Amino acid sequence: MAWATPVSPDAEPPMHHCIFRAPMSFFDSTPSGRILNRASTDQSAVDTNVPYLVAAFAFALIQLFGIIGVMSQVAWQVFIVFIPILAVCVWYQHYYIAAARELSRLVGVCKAPVIQHFAETIAGSTTIRSFDQESRFRQTNVVLSDGYSRPKFHIAGAMEWLCFRLDVLSSVVFGFSLIFLISVPEGFIDPAIAGLVVTYGLNLNMLQVWVIWNLCTMENQIISVERILQYATIPSEPPLVIEENRPKHSWPSHGEISIQNLQVRYAPHMPLVLRGISCTFPGGMKTGIVGRTGSGKSTLIQTLFRIVDPAGGHIMIDGINICSIGVHDLRSRLSIIPQDPTMFEGTVRGNLDPLEEYTDEQIWEALDKCQLGDEVRKKEGKLDSAVSENGENWSMGQRQLVCLGRILLKKSKVLVLDEATASVDTATDNLIQQTLKEHFSDCTVITIAHRITSILDSDTVLLLDHGLICEYDSPRRLLEDKSSSFSQLVMEYAKGSNS
Repeated sequence: MAWATPVSPDAEPPMHHCIFRAPMSFFDSTPSGRILNRASTDQSAVDTNVPYLVAAFAFALIQLFGIIGVMSQVAWQVFIVFIPILAVCVWYQHYYIAAARELSRLVGVCKAPVIQHFAETIAGSTTIRSFDQESRFRQTNVVLSDGYSRPKFHIAGAMEWLCFRLDVLSSVVFGFSLIFLISVPEGFIDPAIAGLVVTYGLNLNMLQVWVIWNLCTMENQIISVERILQYATIPSEPPLVIEENRPKHSWPSHGEISIQNLQVRYAPHMPLVLRGISCTFPGGMKTGIVGRTGSGKSTLIQTLFRIVDPAGGHIMIDGINICSIGVHDLRSRLSIIPQDPTMFEGTVRGNLDPLEEYTDEQIWEALDKCQLGDEVRKKEGKLDSAVSENGENWSMGQRQLVCLGRILLKKSKVLVLDEATASVDTATDNLIQQTLKEHFSDCTVITIAHRITSILDSDTVLLLDHGLICEYDSPRRLLEDKSSSFSQLVMEYAKGSNS
């Protein structure tokens, strides 16, 4: 969360910056294959094809105007044929463009699912082989490739349709000119002028066809520009920094979180997910958030980090409304350990301290606290040992401990655990819980629990149900009341564990 860097608000954002700064709702509703298609195929067309076509069009246009200038001085009569031919070419162009433009859009739309499916297949290749589903994914790939090939074939056919008619038109005009010049009486026209008219007339006609063809090809490539501009105008999330309203460097110093009548929906047309909840998480206390699927647990955390902005109400951290400051100032002061730990290709040092803010001694201290120091010392490169893509050369538990190491380095006053131990074994879970007790005793810790046992030692438990607060009290009191929803959840978890 602290890795975002402020940018000038006056700068013109490129497409990649607009995508990076897009709200989370954009990524929830847009397949990754579609984004990759815009950032690869369309971007490549804009960077390479369009400049080449513009240069070729300009060169042909200069030649065309040069020939027109020469012919106007030598044999202006040739324009009697040239002007009607130009009109026919323009009519062909408009007739072709109407279909070609939509076919080009269809090609772009049909290519995204192919990229998406290919990326998903590569990422899940181990699972696909484990369940012997290669044939199903291969068949899906064939179907998607066929869907992409159909408009691609039709756009190639449309281009051939245009080229054939322009070539026929050029040949007919050239043949007519030759027959006309041969059939005129001897001495009616100077042979030198006749040869010039034939040569330049042929070049004029060919250049005219070439210009029209370039215009049509450029029109197809303009679709790529149009598609990129769509992503260059994506509505951005709130500003990273609001200069006139920046919190103090020591904020938050106490870590008290006050939620007042919080209402959240993911889109203006969608129903409320959180329907007006109000509570206070005291500073330095540990709060567990539980509830059944769809109760609003993750939505509350997303709102705390302003991944989603409130539709009503507000959240105050140490007296500051989080919506009144920049998202960088907010997210850089909070810490989170997610359910799916993230490691990036590079080194151990780069994963723990990506902004190079800490010394080696501080990094080793954090590694020792999260029980990874000895493991890293065994590696040949120590802190500079390689980390493969997505941290594949580290186990799931080790990746989660690396995330814990980042938090230990950052020393935030507010820490969120979003089902952080759901994907690790019990031993790693106990290690993480013990580390949190030792080094975050004076921090505000909010835990979304998958294992109910992870929040039994919390100071308070918040139970959500359909976007409303159902229960909010200490775990001991809630367990003493056998009719409470929390007691029922604990009983269900105990039965499931025993079975």
